[in-house]
Amino acid sequence: MNRAPATDRRDQAILGSALRLISEGGPEAVSMAALAEATGLSRPAIYQYFASSSHVLGELIINEMADLSNGLDRLVKSLDDPMEQVRSWVHYCLAYLSGDQHQAVQQIAMHSLPPEQIGEFKAMHGFFMSTLVAPLEALGVSEPRSLCGLIYGSVSAAGKRIAEGSDFVREASMLEVFIEAGIGSALTPESAPAPAPERS
Repeated sequence: MNRAPATDRRDQAILGSALRLISEGGPEAVSMAALAEATGLSRPAIYQYFASSSHVLGELIINEMADLSNGLDRLVKSLDDPMEQVRSWVHYCLAYLSGDQHQAVQQIAMHSLPPEQIGEFKAMHGFFMSTLVAPLEALGVSEPRSLCGLIYGSVSAAGKRIAEGSDFVREASMLEVFIEAGIGSALTPESAPAPAPERS
């Protein structure tokens, strides 16, 4: 699934202004009047691009998920080894989730979005998770979708710690150790490496 983010310059100006407003005052600071003032456009012009401020917020969430999902999809497909795919997925995702833009977008409450955008986000999120499920399946993990959710939760938590000032390298290193141990414990008996022969 490749959903291209909005490419019109005015779309981008509106969305960029919305991000700045969120950074300064939270999602509630995003109104059509505030967007008009921030972009120098008239309110009628803003309405030509977005039906409401909720649609602007929804577009920010969907565009972010599209950027992250498409980037991960390209990265995973460029690698052959499933374990290396997982490691690269974790580090790429961690760098993205700890960034300032994600921290701003993360403040947007999903329940405040129009239903059609919530549906689109859920579809995009499914594609996003599939980029990790595939290498976990290739490794022989017994419950790849469940483990995928747990890995994402761990990456998200580490990203939040980094955004709050924790060292990126330390968090990334410990996250990799934690995830590799979890994968090793979740392998099916057929996929687990054979124990080393005992020395006599």
